[in-house]
Amino acid sequence: MLDYTLKQLQYFVTVANHGSIAAAAAASHISQAAMSQAITELERVVGSQLLVRHRARGVVLTAVGTYFLRDAQALVRHAEEVQGRVMERQQGLVGPLTIGCYTGLSAFWLPEIAYGFVKPNPGLDVTLTEGDGAQLQERMLSGYLDAVLTHTRHLIPGVESTTVMAGRPYVLVAGDHWAAKRTSVRLTELADEDFVSLDIPSVRENQLINLRMSGLDPKIAWKSSSLEAVRGMVARGLGYTALVQRPPVNLSYDALPLAILEIEGKVGHSDICVAYTQSDRLSLRLRAFIDFCVEAGDRKEREPVSRKA
Repeated sequence: MLDYTLKQLQYFVTVANHGSIAAAAAASHISQAAMSQAITELERVVGSQLLVRHRARGVVLTAVGTYFLRDAQALVRHAEEVQGRVMERQQGLVGPLTIGCYTGLSAFWLPEIAYGFVKPNPGLDVTLTEGDGAQLQERMLSGYLDAVLTHTRHLIPGVESTTVMAGRPYVLVAGDHWAAKRTSVRLTELADEDFVSLDIPSVRENQLINLRMSGLDPKIAWKSSSLEAVRGMVARGLGYTALVQRPPVNLSYDALPLAILEIEGKVGHSDICVAYTQSDRLSLRLRAFIDFCVEAGDRKEREPVSRKA
C-alpha cells in the first residue's frame, strides 16, 4: 500500500507550478492551512524535505523536490489519463489536452487546429502554446505539454514523432527576378546574389546549415524574424530566400508578386511532425489529434499552391 495519496501529489505539483502555498491553495479551492498540511504530510511520508518555504518569496524546490516533481507529474498525468480513457470510452473525446506549436508553423496550423479539431470537440479542454520547437519539447518531457507540432529537424532525444507533412525547402524570388519564369533553380546559380534570412534560431541552426551542406553558402544581406517581412523584402528585389512553409498565394503584404522555384538536386528535408513522449499507451484524445494532423497534412499537400501570384 502507498503511504501518500494522489491528492497530495496533485497539491505538490500545484504548489511547484504556482510558486507559493497561498497561490496553490487558491487555485485548488482549499485553505492555505490545508495545503500546507498536505505538503508537510507528503514530506513526512517520502522522508525528505521537498520545499523550502520563504514567507515573502513563496517556495523553492529542494534538489530532492526537483527530482520528485518529475515523478509526481508523471504519476498525476498517468492517473488523469486512466480516468480520461474511461470517460472517453463513455462520452467521446473529453478532458485536457495541451499542445505546443513551433512559432514558424503557427500561422499555417493553429487556425486549422482551432477550427477543425478544437471547435468540433467541445468536451476537450485544449490549450495551444507557441514557442521554440526544442524548448517546447523540453517542457513536454517535463510533463507540461502533451504534444508538440514542429519540424523533424528540431526533434530532441527522448521523444517519439509522427510525420504529418513533407517539408522540402524551396527558393522564393521576386516576380521580376531573372529566374521567376522558371520552375526550378540550382542553388549554385544563386551563389553571388543577396540572401534574405528568416532570422530565428531554428533557421540559423538547421536551414542555413542545410543550404551549406547542399552546396550554397548564402550571402546574408537582410534579416528579419518575421516570415512576412522576409517575403516582403524578397518581393522588393532585395534578395532571394529559402523557406519551407508555402502560403497558398504568392503575394507579399503590399501585393507585390513572388515566385516559387523548386531546388534542383538533393537538399535536406525538414518535414512537419507531431512530437510526443515515448509511451505504449497514448490517450484517445492525443491519438485523435495526431490523426487530425495527418489528415490535415495530406489535404495541404494535395491542395495546389500557385508558383506565381
